[in-house]
Amino acid sequence: MLKSELKKFTQQVILDKVDEFEKTCSFPTDNIQKLADMGILGALVPETYDGAGLDLIGFVVSLEEMSKVCASTASIVATHNAFFIYPIFKHGSEELKKKYLPPAVTGEVVGGFACIGTNEAKAASNGENYVITGANPLVFNAVSDGPFTAFVPISGTDSNILACVVDGGSALEREDTNASLGLKSAGIRRIVYRDTTIGSDSLIGSPEKGITVLNDTHDCAIICFAAILVGIAQGALDEAIKYGKERIQFNQPIINFGMVREKVAYMATHIEASRQLVYEAAMLYDTGKNFHRAAAMAKHLAGQTAIETTNQAIQIFGGYGYIRDYPVERFFRDAQVVNVIGGTPAMHKEIIAKETIG
Repeated sequence: MLKSELKKFTQQVILDKVDEFEKTCSFPTDNIQKLADMGILGALVPETYDGAGLDLIGFVVSLEEMSKVCASTASIVATHNAFFIYPIFKHGSEELKKKYLPPAVTGEVVGGFACIGTNEAKAASNGENYVITGANPLVFNAVSDGPFTAFVPISGTDSNILACVVDGGSALEREDTNASLGLKSAGIRRIVYRDTTIGSDSLIGSPEKGITVLNDTHDCAIICFAAILVGIAQGALDEAIKYGKERIQFNQPIINFGMVREKVAYMATHIEASRQLVYEAAMLYDTGKNFHRAAAMAKHLAGQTAIETTNQAIQIFGGYGYIRDYPVERFFRDAQVVNVIGGTPAMHKEIIAKETIG
């Protein structure tokens, strides 16, 4: 039922303006509020904080459905839930939960995330608080001007990381540029910290536990973004099949050609394999079992599949596949960005190897 509702919403609401948002790099504020009204922004928030209390398998199905049409919208929702809400309700203080979770559910705030892989900032203790200086060129949902989670190395320590919530009104600068290859309407911006003060009430766990909070958050988040990759791949395949049935060459649709059918078979098989890995990882999480290895496998295979599938879809479109009037070009670019969110393929392969070898 949830999948059916999301499919109806994406086809009737999101699809209508996805190209406009893409071309203007506009954050889909109205659509995000509508998703909040549907309960999707509070999907992973427990019912005790007015959230939907959805299990992870239900959430990844929702993300997959959204990303078949617009990966940027799915990324906004996934970042809000997995990178912002999740560490707060899993590791944050009761005060932090009460402050951020209720408005996150209603869409009053859209939480963001400062990507650890592009972090150029440092945190230093001044006795009572921490002060962050530097920048991060890849902060998701930054356009919403809301709070975001950040994981910043602490100066003078070997490996401690400050896990914290940076409030939207803090001393920082959000640069109004979008230099990312894909996810053009996902609100990605560069953040510059202007001696931003982080009080103890904004910390997610203690500084000594920052790396634990980060790893735990990443494990959950990569399942969500793996689902987005599956949706991107499925969307590209659907468009390629549709085009293949309409494109006539040598007096017949090109979908009848053996080379095209071979591509379709390859794409469909790998998409289904990726989908099953994502669902398995989500179900392991929901049942309280070790999902670390399964999450890395899901993200790794889904990333490979999305990149290869979008590339093959462009080949089926031929020259038209490189034109922005057709969605496969956008799917291809979005897949490149989502593939490295939450860790590179090499990092996930190392996790898989380590967990497999023991």
